[in-house]
Amino acid sequence: QPYIQGYKPAFNYQSQLKRVVMAYLAGHQSDFDLMLDSGESDQPGALKEVDWTRVLDEERPERVPSVRQPDREFLARKICFSEREARNRQLGELGEEFVVEYEKFRLTQAGREDLAREVEWSSKEKGDGLGYDVRSFRGNSDEERFIEVKTTNSGKYQSFFISGNELDFSRQNSTQYSLYRVYSFNKQARLFRLPGALDDHVHIEPETFRASFR
Repeated sequence: QPYIQGYKPAFNYQSQLKRVVMAYLAGHQSDFDLMLDSGESDQPGALKEVDWTRVLDEERPERVPSVRQPDREFLARKICFSEREARNRQLGELGEEFVVEYEKFRLTQAGREDLAREVEWSSKEKGDGLGYDVRSFRGNSDEERFIEVKTTNSGKYQSFFISGNELDFSRQNSTQYSLYRVYSFNKQARLFRLPGALDDHVHIEPETFRASFR
C-alpha cells in the first residue's frame, strides 16, 4: 500500500502489529476500499511550470538486502479496474512527457541543443512494446540512452510494475538503459535514475502468471 510521504516505509515489523491491523481491516471493509484507491486517486493534470534545476534526485532509494515477505492474505474488496486503468494510463503519459521535457532541458544546459531537438517520445510516436518509453542521449554525447518511465503520485520508495519485456530489454541493453522513476508527481515532481539492468537495483517479484496446456 502507499506509505505516508515523508516517512520511509518500514521493511520489518512486529507480527502482532500485522494481526491487529488485519483484524481492524476485516471489520472495516469500506475503510479498506478507500485506502486501496487513495494512493494514486488524484486526477493528474497538465504539466505545470517546473523548476527543472531541482527535478533530479541524485540519491537513489537504498536496496534492502533481504525482506521477509508476509503471508498472502485473501481479502475481498471492490475495485473499479477500468477507472483505475484509465487514471494510471493518463498519469503514465504525463510522466513520460515530463521526462521528455527534462531530457531536453538537460541536453540544452549541456550545450547540446542539437541533441535536445532529437529527443524522441518513442512510446507515443512508435507505440508500445519497445521496452522503453523515451530515446535520449547519454551525458552530452551522441550515444543513445533508452529510458523507461515509471510515475507515481506517491513517494520515491513506492513499488512499481515492470513487464517481462521491459525487464529483458534492460538486461540486453544495460549499457544504454535507464529507468527514470518520477515521484510526487501531483505535488512537486522529482525523479531519480536507475541505470543498467533493473534487477541490479530492485527486487523482482512475479505478480501474474500465464497458464497454458503445453
